[in-house]
Amino acid sequence: MFSEMIAHLGFFFRGKRRAEVDEELQFHIERQIEENIAAGMSPDEARRQAGVAFGGRERAREQCREQRPSWTLELLLRDLRFSFRGLLRNLGLTSVAVLTLALAIGANTTIFSMLSQALLRALPVADPQQLVVLSFAGSIQGHVHSEGGNSPGHRHEFSYPMYRDLRDRNDVFSGLIASGMAEAGVTWNNHAEALYAEMVTGNYFNVLGVRPAAGRVFGSGDETAEGANPVAVLNFDYWRTHLGEAPVEGRTLLINGTQFTIVGVASPGFRSVVWGRTPALYVPITMQRTLLPAWKFVSDRNSYWIDLVGRLKPGVTAKQAESAVNPLFHALREQEFSALQDQTANSRKEYLDGTHLNLEDGARGFSPLRDEVTMPLMIMMGMVLLVIAMAIVNVASLLLVRAANRVREFSVRYALGATGSQIIRQLLCEGLLLGIAGAGLGLAIAPQTLRLLIRWMQGSTGDTSAFMASLDWRVFAFTALAMLAGSMIFSLAPAVQFRNPRLADSLRQQANTGLGGSLRFRRTCVALQIGFSLLLMVGAGMFVRTIQNLRSVDPGFATDHLLKFSIAPQFAGYPGSAIVPVELRILDALSSLPGIRGVAATNDNELSDEQVSGDVYVTGYSSQRDEDEFDVELPWVSTGYLQTMGIRLVAGRYFSASDTVTSQRVAVVNESFAKHYFANPQAALGRHLGRPNRATTTDAVIVGVVADVKHTSVKAQPLPTCYTLFHQATRPGGLSFYVRTWQTPESAANTIRAAVANIDSKLIVNDVGTLTQQIDENLLTERSIALLALVFGGLAALLAGIGLYGILAYSTAQRTREIGIRMALGARRGSVVALILRETLILAGCAVGATIPLALLAARAVRSQLFGVSFADPAVYLTGILTICMVAALAGFLPARRAASVDPARALRTD
Repeated sequence: MFSEMIAHLGFFFRGKRRAEVDEELQFHIERQIEENIAAGMSPDEARRQAGVAFGGRERAREQCREQRPSWTLELLLRDLRFSFRGLLRNLGLTSVAVLTLALAIGANTTIFSMLSQALLRALPVADPQQLVVLSFAGSIQGHVHSEGGNSPGHRHEFSYPMYRDLRDRNDVFSGLIASGMAEAGVTWNNHAEALYAEMVTGNYFNVLGVRPAAGRVFGSGDETAEGANPVAVLNFDYWRTHLGEAPVEGRTLLINGTQFTIVGVASPGFRSVVWGRTPALYVPITMQRTLLPAWKFVSDRNSYWIDLVGRLKPGVTAKQAESAVNPLFHALREQEFSALQDQTANSRKEYLDGTHLNLEDGARGFSPLRDEVTMPLMIMMGMVLLVIAMAIVNVASLLLVRAANRVREFSVRYALGATGSQIIRQLLCEGLLLGIAGAGLGLAIAPQTLRLLIRWMQGSTGDTSAFMASLDWRVFAFTALAMLAGSMIFSLAPAVQFRNPRLADSLRQQANTGLGGSLRFRRTCVALQIGFSLLLMVGAGMFVRTIQNLRSVDPGFATDHLLKFSIAPQFAGYPGSAIVPVELRILDALSSLPGIRGVAATNDNELSDEQVSGDVYVTGYSSQRDEDEFDVELPWVSTGYLQTMGIRLVAGRYFSASDTVTSQRVAVVNESFAKHYFANPQAALGRHLGRPNRATTTDAVIVGVVADVKHTSVKAQPLPTCYTLFHQATRPGGLSFYVRTWQTPESAANTIRAAVANIDSKLIVNDVGTLTQQIDENLLTERSIALLALVFGGLAALLAGIGLYGILAYSTAQRTREIGIRMALGARRGSVVALILRETLILAGCAVGATIPLALLAARAVRSQLFGVSFADPAVYLTGILTICMVAALAGFLPARRAASVDPARALRTD
């Protein structure tokens, strides 16, 4: 093997080897001359006879080179050099082909990079294949703080006491970690902003193998008694972008008004064990009360709020670990059940029977976001694969047209002794060069495209995206594979044309490449491009109709002239008793501002995909034995919330100024709530309701019934809802404010900030935006698909136009003699144009007819992503068909017009 490597390296020193060959050749010739002289010839005759006997020097050199190990590489380099010069001679076609491939490969690389990050990429931690994500089956009783991602039998939220028991009493994990997420007010150098912090266990970084970029990360000793260790580790991106990578070890910052000491910075590239989380900093999990002061999660076995990830001991499989740890988990669940209030046989069955701890592959980490993005990413990946397939067909058709003009060139090469493999090798080299140039340009534009797409997805919020504008080896491997596959396919198209050359006809320049198999092949290319374009246009039409339908949905309240923002007084260090008073002051201050029509506040954002729900009891109502659990949306709102939002009153009254902190607790329910519990809305008035197992909460009396409104999103159905007043709640917290203005809502933002700052400059006005922007963010997935579908549809139409024009222009030029004869016999210019357009449109019609069934199947497969539009919507298909027919007609019109301008006499003389 070593000698072979040396031999290949010798390829790079072939100049020296050539001199050696020449020297050896000269040696043999001189020996022959000496022998001839010795045989009695004169010196001149001896030299001539030696030259005749030895043959041509170049052929001898060629025979010597063929024996060298590097000969294959030399041939490849020669073919590449020859192909490169050939492509440069036809710079226009080369540019179009490279640009076509670059756009397609750039689009594929961009989308594949996002898909790789979401679905394929492992966590940037040590030995991620040893990680397992924990989930469990079985009912729960208590409070749940969920980020989503659950499925039947797979609940991912655990209590902190359960975590400690599993961590300390198992024999299968080398480490078990837990984490939760919360938004907090962070103040650094007197600049306060709302950021996300991840609450983690002391062994979090060590178990994951994440090293510090500066200072140190947490150790087990940092997970102390509750509230006893205010230390923080910064995320590397936050440290770089917000703190300028300044030395921070030992310095302090404020989190919700509490001083935390910075002990270090996490390593670059690491964000969280949960993909999709983008924390700015990490704090010990035992500091939970500082970040979420209204809740006592750490000591409560009935608070489910943290995600668990374990690292298996060496040699232990996930199955073995699952079998070993489940008896412990079941025993812990039995202990927990014995402390619950509801210990009926039915609740015991739901809580314990069938309860099971699941251990799943954790190399990619757990992610609530992954389920949401998987289907949209797969759809977008399907679209860009169609685009690259179309680009390959497009380039193949262009090379086919170019090859048709090289019939004589290749025939001459065949006549001079070239073999079919040599011709194919050269064509493959040309395709490879085009592929490399296209892939290189595509890779160059992909990071910028990805960055633009991420920035667009962030919208006006500017929140850190789960996606990063970086490419990894998977992306490069995918691009290389796409480039090689594409190069092989579009290079073989002209190679097929030359497999059986007709040398005599070609050399007489009579080969008519417009006939026979090459013509069918070109028509096939045209049909494929039309089909791919139609598929993408139908997809674009479906998703554009979907986003139009979503935007036109009436949520049940007016969404115009509404500015939304949030203020959490606890972020500024306000204690619980001071939160409600300052929120009431903010409401009063905003109400007195000029240009304000109304002010409202709630703890449950509208149309933001968030829910604050739970169960309630209604006095006098007895549930049926087999009745399912009836969860109700439970927002806390301000007195004028329903009026400001424009929610219609059905019965009773709205909240009023007489409903104070000390007065009777009141509630307003919606029609869905009233329909479930009462015969009609009027029957709900005066009835009492409350939360089960809440001894400190008094019942509220229903004073009104309002219309249903869409709450989580415009796509979701209205939920049964019970509105109560935030200042009558027992647990104060941050609120989202809605300000309805007379002028454009954006113009009131600065006035509102100033009014809040007058109350307390430490209050953070966060998430400022209009409700329209909120709806757009809520529809981000649908908007992203619609935008990319439009881009890919437009790109497909452009590529189809270029490809069709190239093929039709060549085909029309090949028919110059036929057209000349037609016009000499009396055909009019218009009839010539009509003839070519008719043939083009007939071909387009056949392609459309073959594509429609495929488009129906594709649209049916993605119908779960559609809203208000059938997968067989005729308007969408008709629009797509008309568009592709217009593109085909335009691509065919220019060559047809040129053909119609042919002078018959000149055309016949030329032929």
